[in-house]
Amino acid sequence: MPDNLPKKNDATIGYFTVVDDPRTGWTGGLLVLDRAGRPLEFQCTLPVRPTRAHEILFGPTLRSHLVAQVIGKLLISKCRTPLSLICCDLPEGLKLESFTKSPVALVLEATTVDGQPVAANDFVGSEAVQLAGSTFLVPMERHAELDAIANFYIDLPDAVEPFERIREAVKEAHSQLSRQGSEAA
Repeated sequence: MPDNLPKKNDATIGYFTVVDDPRTGWTGGLLVLDRAGRPLEFQCTLPVRPTRAHEILFGPTLRSHLVAQVIGKLLISKCRTPLSLICCDLPEGLKLESFTKSPVALVLEATTVDGQPVAANDFVGSEAVQLAGSTFLVPMERHAELDAIANFYIDLPDAVEPFERIREAVKEAHSQLSRQGSEAA
């Protein structure tokens, strides 16, 4: 078991998702919570709008590139709170492992692909840990680490709901940007 585990009282959990809005573009959010689900920090990006050239050049890898390498990497680098665990609801979010020392878990009950629910066996090389009534999938080499800190989060009321908080905060940020734009005109 890794010796770099957080202390129970210092344990945090970061929630990461990206909202793809046809009008505004791709906006990412990172909500950092304490062990009981209370917010400690929130970061969000400005909307990212890939050009037609990006769409052509990146092809089917554009989504993965935007989610992990552009948006996720930026949010992780801006985060001021040390993260014990990062949760995502997008399979592409698992690629955040490249930018952090924290385990990155996919919250299965919050994840869909093309609007359809996914199953644990869709993610070869991942193992499940049960936490706050949900299934967290991590790469098998990080399973022991997540299993060791899972009991830190026994007060976490819901493992899925924070993603909705991020989406609502992003929607609010978009409406504020729209208001500012219309006031400036």
